[in-house]
Amino acid sequence: MEQKINIPLANFQEWMQQLLLDPFQQTDVKPENLLPDGINSLKDVIHDSKNISAKDHLAIYQRSYIARLRNCMSIQFSALEYALGEEIFYSFADDYLASQPSYNYNLALLGKHFPEYLEANRPDKDQKEDWIDFVIELAQFEYDLGIIFEKKAEENYQLAKIESQDKELKLVPICEFFEFHFPIRQFYSAFKNGKEPNLPFPSKSYCIVLRHNFKLAVYDIQKEQFEFLSYLKEGRNIIEAKSKFKVDHAIIDFEFNQVWNNWKRRWIETKLFRY
Repeated sequence: MEQKINIPLANFQEWMQQLLLDPFQQTDVKPENLLPDGINSLKDVIHDSKNISAKDHLAIYQRSYIARLRNCMSIQFSALEYALGEEIFYSFADDYLASQPSYNYNLALLGKHFPEYLEANRPDKDQKEDWIDFVIELAQFEYDLGIIFEKKAEENYQLAKIESQDKELKLVPICEFFEFHFPIRQFYSAFKNGKEPNLPFPSKSYCIVLRHNFKLAVYDIQKEQFEFLSYLKEGRNIIEAKSKFKVDHAIIDFEFNQVWNNWKRRWIETKLFRY
């Protein structure tokens, strides 16, 4: 009579997780090393049924799990999938998921290393092509948008008003400023609005992403505005940022005051400032 080997639940769960996350065993973790001695095959854990083998039983779970992860990648990087085309995107996504399986319960973090993976596996290593750089920037931006949306931060604050004094103004808790080598925001927004944008040529661009009442807003900004807002992000207050900007750009008070009044009005309207 065949002796049964009891498998502790924790060991079984770890073994099953490894088989689902790494079905092609591309990592250094070997599933068989996670089970007690004496278990030599899959059939020692999963039994054949009348119509399907133990291996096929497991494959059903593996395919379902991979399909779910692939769908998550497609949602997280929807603009990138459009830019690459479904076939090429899934090819990259499947290889990424196989080579870097996720062990985090939060699927929002699934694509954390996808931009790095794309950089490491770019097909133009011998002769760099611009469109690959665009793809990597777009992937990083889409991932960052998801992280910004999920961030925990203070929500009970008062938005600034046009009559608010400069010394009272502070950035809202969740706002990020981006510098790109391509018109990433324009491409992303066009796609999200149901258009079919072409892959763009290189062109420096800048944008703000902010969240208020759990809604994301994305706005284009100019290089000079990006620099000014970066001073605030570094911890300077408005007065200090204005002084540094005038020095860095050799601009006199009268000229800058006109510029600043326009910036202030626009940024208060877009809910970038609180007090």
